[in-house]
Amino acid sequence: MQRMKQLIREMTDLSGNVGYEDQVIHYLMDHLGEERQVSLDILGNLTVHMTPKNVGKQKVMLFGHMDEVGMMVNHIDEAGFIHCEKLGSLNPTCLAGLKLELHGEKGPVNGVVGVKSHHLAKQKEGKLPENARDYYLDIGAMSRDEVLEAGINIGTPVTFKPQFLELCGKCISNKAMDDRALLSILVYLNENIDIEKLKVDLYLVFSVQEEFNTRGIMPTVRTIDPEIVLGLDVTPATDTPDLMGLSEIHLGKGPALTYMNHHSRGTLAGIVPNKNFLTYLETIGKKVGIPMQREVATGILTETAYISIESSRTVVANISLPTRYTHTPIEVINLEDALGIYQLLAGFLYSLDGVQRFGKDIDFERGEGQ
Repeated sequence: MQRMKQLIREMTDLSGNVGYEDQVIHYLMDHLGEERQVSLDILGNLTVHMTPKNVGKQKVMLFGHMDEVGMMVNHIDEAGFIHCEKLGSLNPTCLAGLKLELHGEKGPVNGVVGVKSHHLAKQKEGKLPENARDYYLDIGAMSRDEVLEAGINIGTPVTFKPQFLELCGKCISNKAMDDRALLSILVYLNENIDIEKLKVDLYLVFSVQEEFNTRGIMPTVRTIDPEIVLGLDVTPATDTPDLMGLSEIHLGKGPALTYMNHHSRGTLAGIVPNKNFLTYLETIGKKVGIPMQREVATGILTETAYISIESSRTVVANISLPTRYTHTPIEVINLEDALGIYQLLAGFLYSLDGVQRFGKDIDFERGEGQ
């Protein structure tokens, strides 16, 4: 548990806006082990390839994404205040009074999001703006030239300031739990998996640009051409007073297996995984002794939506980590849930014989029964 917490803290403290995931890439390159086969494509997708001596015919891919939601500078006014567009589906109403980090050409620069002083605000001004460009960033500069001199310019990426917290029980909080907590699980798996007990060709993929277009991983998928894919991402927990009853996803009740997700706002995409695959994963969960939840959600989209239609031979499922306050700087997870995902993944990988997709006990083919 301590090692998992350490990995999550280190990875969520890193900055990695969409298209600027380099800190995360360098961290992973340093922590994946020199004996591993590690490759990096031109987009930034990082792949770890593990081949046991008695490998079968199957290629299995596990993945999570390196990028986090943030903003990008699009205007600097003459007084030295900075305006941004959101990069990823950030909720702008969480920005007021926030501490941020601007990743300029001369290194990181601290900033805050300005808020009208309460003493001078009119009563009707109490409602927060719902558009990122209506907020402004203050780095202490007194002019546009001073901002430019600090290395900040149009196109500078902006991320939340890290603020890791240990909460009650097994809960922790920081920015970028989406998706660094899941990447930490993959690193933990890399450290603990017994490769020679595997019968499959295993690929761990750390992808880019999920928060922007959910398709950054696709070149890697085409290169590997896997038969089995498991995507790892967060899902909103609905156990807080404002979301109670919207679904049955709770912190501390184990990994959530996606039965359906669908992004109904703009992009018509989502995933309904093969039911036999889901049944098999739930069987593995029972064998390793972890609680599991079922996720059915709208307003959510993951890379698995596109991977599932990339090849007629690829089966895809999504394992989610219940997370409170998603896409904010205070995302909260439970370490027991994270450890449960590791146990589920390890149990699943060890169960595969390298020939039959899910063993002789589960018929994967469609068109049989209901």
